[in-house]
Amino acid sequence: MYKNTFILFLCFVVNVSLFQTPVFSKGTSGQKDRDEVLNEMEKANSNFKTLTADITFTRTISLLESTDTSKGTLRYKKPKMLYLKFYPPRNEINIIDGKYLWVYRPDERQVEKYHIGGGQSGKDVNFLAFGYEESVMAAKKNYKITLLGTRKEGKQRFYILGLSPKDPESQYSDIRLWVEEGFWLPGKIELYESGGEVVNIIEFNNIKLNKSISNKIFLFEAPRGVEVIEPFK
Repeated sequence: MYKNTFILFLCFVVNVSLFQTPVFSKGTSGQKDRDEVLNEMEKANSNFKTLTADITFTRTISLLESTDTSKGTLRYKKPKMLYLKFYPPRNEINIIDGKYLWVYRPDERQVEKYHIGGGQSGKDVNFLAFGYEESVMAAKKNYKITLLGTRKEGKQRFYILGLSPKDPESQYSDIRLWVEEGFWLPGKIELYESGGEVVNIIEFNNIKLNKSISNKIFLFEAPRGVEVIEPFK
């Protein structure tokens, strides 16, 4: 099931503090309010076309006292084209070509193929929607958004937005975006499932915007001898 969750993917070193209510500062002079942060995010979102980053995905299941962490590199190009390579021991490549999601595991000589926009894949590839794809208007339509406060890490300030899904059948019971001041895009995304018993955290590092990315990297052709499986066909 861990594979299917990232087809999962992304969501970093997680400890018990994730299951407690974090303490964020509030009301400090000079800080922006919720609408100001959302406006800055909308402008930042409209100004970038490509993104490259190092990525860390951590999934913690509290009842099982288990934590899995994967590291990799991400290449993303609007609209909905993604190349995500996880290093060993996970050793997995995820490619979204705009129509299909391909999950290639060389060690298993197997590829899973999912049609974007239907079935399980619709849940698995939506992490970039939180701050990188969806407009603020769309986010407000689908979520109740609150500004939980801010957190200082070194000299950098982060605004923490809480998103509560309006759809009672949503996969995630709570979502938190850590939006970096000045950059105005999420550097960390927290996705909570099962009332917080399962926590997925996606962290982006060494982010670079609008670098040239060839479309070739988003094309996938299964190597000879590799089995292609379509679980939801």
